[in-house]
Amino acid sequence: MIFASDLDRTLIYTKKLIKDSDEDIILAERYLDKELSFMKKDVLEKLIDIRSKILFIPVTTRTIEQYNRIFLITDYIKPDYAVVSNGGNILIKGEVDRDWKEIINRKVSKIVPHLIVKKRFLESFEDTTWIERMVFRDELFYSVHFLNKELINLQELEEFKSWVEDNEWHISLQGRKLYIVPNCVNKWDALLYIKKRKNKSKVISAGDSFLDYPILINAEHPICASHGELKALIEEKKVEQRHISITKSSGISASEDIVKIVNDLICQNV
Repeated sequence: MIFASDLDRTLIYTKKLIKDSDEDIILAERYLDKELSFMKKDVLEKLIDIRSKILFIPVTTRTIEQYNRIFLITDYIKPDYAVVSNGGNILIKGEVDRDWKEIINRKVSKIVPHLIVKKRFLESFEDTTWIERMVFRDELFYSVHFLNKELINLQELEEFKSWVEDNEWHISLQGRKLYIVPNCVNKWDALLYIKKRKNKSKVISAGDSFLDYPILINAEHPICASHGELKALIEEKKVEQRHISITKSSGISASEDIVKIVNDLICQNV
């Protein structure tokens, strides 16, 4: 069995989703002397226990460098595998799986090049002052950073969304970031590659965004955090919920619900 989980806003959280009443919060990530993300202490302990029983795989849109900053994951839990770059890279004991990288490079080479996507994106908006910066991550996908969602012309964004989807890319709007990602760079394909390699039969998965939807809808036991983009899409019936369960708690407390569900499933040996 595999437990594959997104990290940000699923297992680790910035202060924005942590309440004053939340207890036993520990630092998970530091960058340039800034404390960036946190985890519940009991969640860390349960994850270490889960890792000793089944294959735990962090699955994140973070780049390799960004993932390696989360010392609670890399130095304490020490997973054998990690899916990063939204599935564009697989790490095995911290090293890039070159075979998977070649597979991804071949797939990306067959679709509309990223520079054309960037050009079309910038031309889609009459006013682009809402864009703080646009970064091409790990030579695979774009993250667009902005300060205020209210400044985005949603009709123009919808028109770009239609164009990009016709050209085998897709978008995901999360907090103050907009991701523009090739369809072939997705978390499920990378997870399926590991699943077959390790000859595992079932997957428990957890996430909170549209970019997590592939690992949820394809897993035997998917869990959606009760906050964020994916829950909203399910409620708006823009994606199917099907067998996806939603945590009772939101914010950082959702992570406690997630690891409890995972532990229960391991005990039931489902």
